[in-house]
Amino acid sequence: MKKVLQTFLLILIAALMLSGCFLESIPMYIPPMAPPQHEFDDPPEFPDLTPSVIGPAHSRFTLRYEPVNTMNPIIALNRDNITLTSLLYESLFILDANLLPIPLLCTEWETEDNITFRFEILPDVVMHDGSTLTAEDVAYSLRQARGRGRHRSKLRNANSISHDGETTVVIVLDEPNARFIRLLDIPIIKRDSIDERIPPGTGPYIFPDPEGMRLTRFVGHRDYANMPLTTIYLRQAADNELTSLFDEGVMSMLWDDPAGAFDIRINRHHEPRYYNTTALQFLGFNASSSVLRNADIRRAIGHAVERQFIVDNIMNVPRSGQTVASPLAISPVFDMYDPTWEPHTDPLREMGELLDRSGFVDYDSCGFLEAPDGMGGHFKFSLSFLVNIENAHKIRAAERIAQNLMQAGIDVTVRAVPWSDFIDALENGRFDIYYGEVQIGADFDLSPLLLPGDNYLNFGRTGNTSYAPFIRQFLAAETEEEMFFAGRVLCDEIRINAPFVPILYKRHSIYTPMGVVSGATPSQSGVFNSFQNWSVDLDVLN
Repeated sequence: MKKVLQTFLLILIAALMLSGCFLESIPMYIPPMAPPQHEFDDPPEFPDLTPSVIGPAHSRFTLRYEPVNTMNPIIALNRDNITLTSLLYESLFILDANLLPIPLLCTEWETEDNITFRFEILPDVVMHDGSTLTAEDVAYSLRQARGRGRHRSKLRNANSISHDGETTVVIVLDEPNARFIRLLDIPIIKRDSIDERIPPGTGPYIFPDPEGMRLTRFVGHRDYANMPLTTIYLRQAADNELTSLFDEGVMSMLWDDPAGAFDIRINRHHEPRYYNTTALQFLGFNASSSVLRNADIRRAIGHAVERQFIVDNIMNVPRSGQTVASPLAISPVFDMYDPTWEPHTDPLREMGELLDRSGFVDYDSCGFLEAPDGMGGHFKFSLSFLVNIENAHKIRAAERIAQNLMQAGIDVTVRAVPWSDFIDALENGRFDIYYGEVQIGADFDLSPLLLPGDNYLNFGRTGNTSYAPFIRQFLAAETEEEMFFAGRVLCDEIRINAPFVPILYKRHSIYTPMGVVSGATPSQSGVFNSFQNWSVDLDVLN
């Protein structure tokens, strides 16, 4: 079970990144006091990019940074440092705001069977230590990411990762995946540098002084001249300082999970930009329960989830656009999503039919249904609904679902507990229902929620190997016709058997002072996606 918990934490890392409770419950990587120095024969000459006169705070572009935590993009857990890593590191592909892949360090790729992939890397890319990026660096980085860190789940089906010469990376999967390139937004670092606090990368910015509090443009980057800022300043800040520092213009940008545990207060002078994610919130079940081992009952309970109400009146308050209701396990923002997969039934009527078919009746006229005991009698039951207390949005959503279930005659008690107790209860099966969240891959592989085993999130024992062929068919689908069939079949299997019930997909956001930033296109792959196309006008603040 320890393996299950470890995997659960790894897969959830990105989805729960700004929930303070989550980060506090995970051991942090503590960097060495003196980061290793990089040696090379012909180091690049960096121009002095430090302004001769440092102006007032509001005339600088300043971001939050935690210098005591690692900046290694593969193993970093700190939310603010991860935000910064997209300035220092690049990947083979990036996802745009709509979760579609765009090549970055990759010039071309090929596969004949969607199992063996060959990638040609961009030539003459200079790394921060002055060396030239090679396929060996890329293969090394991906192998490290497969074994540890927040990107681990993306490569769990990679059988082998190797390089063929200086420019070709070869990845062989266990099974076909026509959308595998969507998972390769994994930062690339210099080979043999996984233990360094700031390993060399290929991004447009560097730390001129590893112990300093600023980033400067990297002269060796191909878009060096197009970067909107010469210097980016860094600052430590406590959570309770963020709003005031942002209001005062001391902090220039904030990253936010609007449906997370920490609420950032913004006003009409702040400009939000939302982008889609693959962070799924769902209703999970404990199939060890004599009541919930019945798929019809799980499905009936799912009909108590008013997705649009939760989105409009809980998650998207006070700002709209923060979450997207998802009637199916696959997000509506998935580019191959087909609305015809969605069921068109009356949820309340179907809930009643499912409960009746399962023999649930209010036997003693107490106002709540009793469950059949299999011997001609009935027994009382009450469902324990687990949710973490740190997230007020989830608590309100759980209470709304519980209210609907109570009105339908199902007795439910919402248990809002601290995050550590939440994880402990999941691990030990002390729950009937739980409000869960997971970030799945951009290929929408739902294996973590559907398959059993130590590598998956099978806390409620609802996983089953019978889903495996449907998942394989979905991932292997290439044509529109194949996807239409495979997507519909997979969604139907999940809807009918209800191993979990989807609620919504989250959107994340960045906030900047009104009018300061234009052209920003943040994405799940990195807040500073296509930073060379941004414009930053700090004079607006003066």
